[in-house]
Amino acid sequence: MAFAKTLRQVTVIVLAAGLALSMGSGGLLSTAAAGSRDNEPHVLVGLAKTKSVSLGFSQDYRLAAGQTTHQIPPQSSVRLESRRGKISVTVSSAASVTFEAQLDSPVLISPSYESSTAYFTIRDQGNTSTGFPGQEFRGSAVIFEDQGTLTVANLVGLEEYLWSVVSSEMPCSWPKQALKAQAVVSRTYAVYTGAITDTADATNIDAIRIWANESHQVYRGKTNEDPRAVEACMETKGQILTYQGMPVAAYFHADSAGMTESVRFVWGGDIPYLAAVEEIPHESHHSQWEVAFDLEILNQKLSGVLPGSRIDMISGCQPGDSGRWFCVDIKAGNRTANVRATQFRYLLELKSTWFSIFRKGGGRDTIGQLNPGHEIYVDNGTSVQPVPLKQCIMLNSGGKRNTLGGAWVIAPGQPGPATFVFQGRGYGHGVGLSQWGAKAMAERGDDYKQILTHYYPLTHIEAWW
Repeated sequence: MAFAKTLRQVTVIVLAAGLALSMGSGGLLSTAAAGSRDNEPHVLVGLAKTKSVSLGFSQDYRLAAGQTTHQIPPQSSVRLESRRGKISVTVSSAASVTFEAQLDSPVLISPSYESSTAYFTIRDQGNTSTGFPGQEFRGSAVIFEDQGTLTVANLVGLEEYLWSVVSSEMPCSWPKQALKAQAVVSRTYAVYTGAITDTADATNIDAIRIWANESHQVYRGKTNEDPRAVEACMETKGQILTYQGMPVAAYFHADSAGMTESVRFVWGGDIPYLAAVEEIPHESHHSQWEVAFDLEILNQKLSGVLPGSRIDMISGCQPGDSGRWFCVDIKAGNRTANVRATQFRYLLELKSTWFSIFRKGGGRDTIGQLNPGHEIYVDNGTSVQPVPLKQCIMLNSGGKRNTLGGAWVIAPGQPGPATFVFQGRGYGHGVGLSQWGAKAMAERGDDYKQILTHYYPLTHIEAWW
């Protein structure tokens, strides 16, 4: 995959079964072609899947598909449509059509000459869930036809790609050291996923290993580049995180709210540098949150888990080091479904898997399960201190230790409809870098290297180009 210091071709092998690049299940092997330290590596970023797209250009561009080439002057418009396995291309200038053809996939549209000001603009898209109309992208456009749909991708220098990613993923008003940490993490993540490519490889749709959305890293092109983020990228140019000489799985999230989580309690597997670490105290919009669902709405959202059932109780199980749940039990009558907490979070659109659960209303007792990371106040004889439940020994009615992973509470019933309340902390999966935590460390005076080695223990920072 990469541009290693010895310029050798390397293969990046994920160290734990069960951890996939899409943060779910799937393949665990990632590779990329070797390159040169003197040449900035490129990345092929998937932008959207659509039926049609129209592009504009800032300077002379060149269209190439198979044996066909065509020069595109500035201010021209190129419309591409999927049509019977081909790509229909129409080039217009001053309202006149200057070129029409049915071309084989893919179509590569690149600047005719190297220029730091070259960019293309997505003018409009059709039938797409992810749109970029009006946004500008550096580098080249690559359009693939895939079973009646166009896949629009951007072949761009990795460092220029990062200018937009860091601007999009972290508030640029934050301290520079936090921005620099984000730059190294985002660069590492792109290398780790196998997104590095060159012009020859970019003609294969399988070369798209990274997408411009939250499933990977948010990327909005030249339109969203903040000078402070650009500076952070330039000051860390070519630097990536490595473990035993290989790029790490540099996952990141918005806020851990006090402690990150070991990857084995999120997606499974065991990776030493993705262990749970404590954060310095800080406050954010995500430090505490609460979401309530009427029982009818909850039944609808979870209908795919227990079809045709009315939910009686929900409980978390197998808490991780931080208290985040690894799985959730959903009980309806005599039926119980066990689902991954990551799936449960997705179904209910919760901020994280760190939550306590309360059932109230409906003419029944109020019952709740406190998350093991939930703090209770304990009098130690001299003062009252907050202590996480996971540090307490909880006994059940028989005097045995509670192994359910959270204390249960019960209170008299309340009037009104049956409702489930989730009280939680943090935002995101909880693995790797916590962005709000990085901000707090930077404000304390830590530099980006200290931030990175805190969130990714046992790793090193290396300059690969």
